[in-house]
Amino acid sequence: MSKLKEKTILITGANGGFGRELTKQLLEKGADLILTDLKAPSTDSDFYLQRKWLEHYGNGSQQQHVGKILGSFSGDLQTQEGCKDVYQNTLKFSPKGVDVLINNAGLAFKGGLLDVPDKNWNLILDVNLYAPIHLSRLFVPAMLERKQGQIVNLSSVAGHVAAGELIYYSISKFGIRAMGEAMDAALRKKGVAVTNVYPFFADTGILKSQQFGKQQDIPMGIVDSPITVVKAIVKGMEKRKLHVFPGIKSKTISFLSRMTPNIVHKITSLNDRL
Repeated sequence: MSKLKEKTILITGANGGFGRELTKQLLEKGADLILTDLKAPSTDSDFYLQRKWLEHYGNGSQQQHVGKILGSFSGDLQTQEGCKDVYQNTLKFSPKGVDVLINNAGLAFKGGLLDVPDKNWNLILDVNLYAPIHLSRLFVPAMLERKQGQIVNLSSVAGHVAAGELIYYSISKFGIRAMGEAMDAALRKKGVAVTNVYPFFADTGILKSQQFGKQQDIPMGIVDSPITVVKAIVKGMEKRKLHVFPGIKSKTISFLSRMTPNIVHKITSLNDRL
């Protein structure tokens, strides 16, 4: 039986590639979900689980383990007030708070220090970094009262290796990595664990983010599948791991950044000049 069965989980950015796949796999684990995004996500479980999956299990014993969607709503994480609204709307579906908060919402703009306009790089920090801070400060107190809970942060390999053309994205992902490590050091002994996730480039909408300055696309041949990334996330959640590196590319980059940081930096710098 999954340790996530009947756990109440809030997923931000639930309409995105990782968000939809998280919804699907967590429903399969028997979790009870609350979903939010700029546009209210679907509350139809069939939409995420897919009809073939349901037909395969039919009305057999396996289907009793499928979770449910408690509700969804639109939420804007660009401001502290928007984060407070997300918190209040979540309490309408789960008055005692949530067992797990997944800080999945995120965005990116490609460009160097002087290329990305102020409003865009500020938006990256607001959504990718400040929103998880605001939401964690809102949801953690109830977790501490129950002496049980979990925060899942979607960082990135860009939170380990900073490329010049992803400077603001990397700042946000280094920041959420630091936030997660610091929170876990302080809270795990009190029953609240943090799981930081460091995906490589994955086949989600973020690959189509607006670019400023030099235009450069990521080869699809090196891109990971959201399915495999989310499988690693869910497994890491069940084990309450602090660090999750989904896939060989993520693991390799993390290892090299620790063992040969100067070489990795030179390779990254060369890539930015191509």
